[in-house]
Formats: sequence, structure tokens, C-alpha cells
Amino acid sequence: MSLFPSDWDDEEDDEFEGNIEELVREFEGKQREDFTSRELLEIFRYYSYNTGITDAAPGFTRIKRVLELGITQFPYMPVFAIHLAEVLIRENNFRMARKYIHQAREYNAFEPALFFIDAVIFALEGRTEKANDMLNRGLELAGNDEAVLEDLLELLIFYGQFDMALPVLEKSLEIGSDVNYIMEKWLNHTEDKHLVAAVIPMLERMVDQSPYAEDTWYLLGSAFMELEEHAKAEWAFDYAVTINDTFHEAWIGYLEAVYENEKYKEFLQLLAEQTPRFPAGAFDELQGLQAWSLYETGDIKGSRTHYREVLRKNPQDSESWYSMGLTWHYEQNFSAALPYLEKAWELNPEEADYGIVLAAAYFGMHEAEKWEAIYETLAAEHPNEEEVWLDWSLALWETGQTDRALETTQNGLKHNPGNARIMYRLAAMCYLTGQQAAAEYLLETALTFHAEDHTQMFIFAPELKKAASLLRIIARFTNPGLSA
Repeated sequence: MSLFPSDWDDEEDDEFEGNIEELVREFEGKQREDFTSRELLEIFRYYSYNTGITDAAPGFTRIKRVLELGITQFPYMPVFAIHLAEVLIRENNFRMARKYIHQAREYNAFEPALFFIDAVIFALEGRTEKANDMLNRGLELAGNDEAVLEDLLELLIFYGQFDMALPVLEKSLEIGSDVNYIMEKWLNHTEDKHLVAAVIPMLERMVDQSPYAEDTWYLLGSAFMELEEHAKAEWAFDYAVTINDTFHEAWIGYLEAVYENEKYKEFLQLLAEQTPRFPAGAFDELQGLQAWSLYETGDIKGSRTHYREVLRKNPQDSESWYSMGLTWHYEQNFSAALPYLEKAWELNPEEADYGIVLAAAYFGMHEAEKWEAIYETLAAEHPNEEEVWLDWSLALWETGQTDRALETTQNGLKHNPGNARIMYRLAAMCYLTGQQAAAEYLLETALTFHAEDHTQMFIFAPELKKAASLLRIIARFTNPGLSA
């Protein structure tokens, strides 16, 4: 997402009919000095879309040249100053960005967009009072102009100024503006969960304002799904499909949320009910979830039959290869699981879980060379995955390689400092190898992070339930009254 291609004040909506490549060559070759404002905007658009404006050079350099020329030749047109300010904001050059905005205001004292950009600059500098002052002055000038308010809302969201965006949203809703497209564009753009969480209050305000707006409920459900808050997602999608029971995308989201909430029987029932109501293939993307739901509800044969059908239609579906392997792996039928797990890993070696389970299957088949190789790869490529180190150290421990198991667990802790589960594992190993002082120190440290996870030690080594010194330490954190 970028605000660069927007023209703000450019009222020429007709498509440019000239040869843009030739126009750019003339500009770069300095073949003429004068360009029309429309030509400069077209050159700017060309650079914005084609030269990688996120790079410091040459994209930014070219964009700045064309915008500076626009400001020089057409100082009364704020569009050039606004776009140049955006470039400078990306460079964190707030002082120069404000300079161009203030120069533009000398010619356009009543242009709200100039106040809005100024508000963003102040906000990014942490000067909240000045930012709000500029925002309010711009809002007074904008009045009830829907288009201007929508541009402002998108601008504030794009620059992460969600606190300032909320009153703008309120005003937009008051005059009946439809801003769903702005929220949808943002949710499709960002993968940052903190940024998704920041728009939740805005979406909640929107559904409060229009409780029968199925599109807004759908967006709220989508945001909750992105945050893995599946119960809330199910709740929001439920409203969307209740308001409009032909809303296919909302049904997809609702079914996925039901599945993620581990309501497998309900998922299967809803899917069976809705499939005949929509065109053939409308729910094909849920076939993998259907197959696993069959497994979870005890229909293992049906699950495997369904997975085979899914893989026949889409042999590149790594998740279904993996899940099919799991149906055998959980039965400890490793020889049956291996072909599926190997295929999943082959198709998607970036997925750590695929490698972790495949290594465990090789361990079950006593193929030490193969599980060692996979753990080596996983440790190099996914050093922050705690399960890699926990499973690897366990495999080494159970094959009698005590020193290597300790070393591997220590390496895991180096890559994941403060990880309580790895600390508990290392504490258990130290105690079992006669290093009681180290074990007690590690145990106390782990308990300060996550006391509730201490049972991991006993899963690994049940005999530690009789280790009095460790139990006393645990009691100090989990039951201080008893240990006093």
C-alpha cells in the first residue's frame, strides 16, 4: 500500500494518452525544460510504480527531481509538495517535509490536505499537541467532504496514527461515509499483528454504528482471525452470515473459525448444510479442514479417503500431505506416515513443523542418520523454534548421547534466552547427571518466567517427582504458603 499514486488535487480523471516511456526519456535526458503539470504527475506515477520507490536510489532521487520541478513550476498546486513530503517522511527527514508543506500553504491556505500531512509529520515526531492542532484545523476546512475525510482516514492509518484516525472515523460515520474499503485494503496489506490489533477498535465502532452491515462484521471477523482470536472471529462471522446468509466469503471465515475452535463435529455439520446452497466447488478450499475434522471425530478411514481425494486434485498441497502423514504418525505407524511426511517436507522445507514431525518419524524408525540430518537443518534454519531443540535433545538423550543432549539443550537456550521450557529441560538433565546446583539455579530461573510450565520436567523425567530439593523450590513459586 502506498499513498504515492494518489493525486489529491489532480482533477483530470481522463486517462493519459501520451507515450509515457518517451515522456520519461525526455525528462531524464533533459531534452526540454518545461512540462505541463499533468506530464509531471504522469512521470511521477511512472516512477512510483516502476522504479522501486522503497529504495533510497535511484527511485527516490528520480521521484524527488520530478516533484521539485513541479513545485518550482507550479507552486500553487499542492499535490507536488504533498507527494514530496511523503518521500521525505519515508526518509525520516521531517524538517524538510514540513518546509515544503509550509511553502505550499502560502499559496493554498485553505487546503485541508496540507494540514493533514503536517499533522502526520508532527505525530511521527512525537509532538502530539501540535499534531492534534493541525488535524483539527484541517478537519474544520474539510467540513463534511466525504472524499477528503476518507483520504485523511487512509492517510492516518497508513502512517500508523490510529489514535488520530478514530475521531476522523467518527466524523465519516456521522455523515454516512462508507469506509469499509479502507479497512479492507489495510487488512489485506499488513501482516503485522500489532497493526491489525490497532484497527480493531475502529471496526468495533463501525459495527456499533451500523449493526446490520455484514461487510463490516466480516472485516472484524477477518481481523480477529489474523490475530488468532478464533472465538471472537467466530462471533463476528456469525453476525455476518446471520445478516446475509448468502455471504460466501463470510461463510468461509465462519467455518474456518469454528474449525480453529476445535468444534469439528459442528464444522462438518455446517459444511454439509451449506455446500448445497452454493455453486459446486464453493468450499473446495476447506477440504483439508474437512478431512482433519473427520479424523478428530473418529472417522479415520473417511479422513484418509478424503485426504487422498484432496491430494489427487492438488498434489502440491503440502499441508494435506503433512496432515495425512499425521493420521498414521499418531498411531506410531511410522512406515505408513513417512511417505506423506517426506512429501510435505519436500514441497515446503520452510515449514518447521513438517521437519520436526518427519524427524520424529525417522526416530521412531531408528534411522539415526536421517533424523540427525533434519535436526541439523532445522537448528540452522529455525533456531528460534523451541520444539526443534527440545525434540533433538530428547532424541539424543534417549539414544544414550547424554553429553550431546546437554550441549544441544544449552545451544537451544543460547538461541532462545529466557525460554522457560528449554530451561526446565536443561534443569532436569543437569539434575539427572549429578549437577544439582546448576539444576536448582535453572529451575528457579525458569519458575520466575513461567511457573505453570514446570510440569514439563516431570513429563520428561517422572522420577523427578521424588526429588525433594526441586519440589521445595517449585513450592516456593507455586504454593508459597505451603513452603513457608
